[in-house]
Amino acid sequence: MAMYCRNCGKALADDARFCSGCGAQMYPPPPPVYPQTVTRLVRPRAGRMIAGVCQGLSNAYAWDVVWVRVITVLLTVFGGGAGLLAYVIFWVVMPEEPVLLPPPASYPPSS
Repeated sequence: MAMYCRNCGKALADDARFCSGCGAQMYPPPPPVYPQTVTRLVRPRAGRMIAGVCQGLSNAYAWDVVWVRVITVLLTVFGGGAGLLAYVIFWVVMPEEPVLLPPPASYPPSS
């Protein structure tokens, strides 16, 4: 990326700290801003079977919900009930997705 002096407009090297033409101090370009995706663990209201724990985990980590459910059942059956215990803990800890209500409508005053 080419840098130019803010005072005189002369083209500068990328690593220049001062302009060779006018001597003005150059500031490095700001670092690029990358969008951060913050995904909260929530139990969704749509697509859930019992409490939405498996659906919430699959939504948060972009996993297939069928595999999350299969692993939960396998951990429950063959893991000594660890899957059921984890499911109940997630059920208690994960908040439910908030209800999306339509915006309130304003009505003209009655006369």
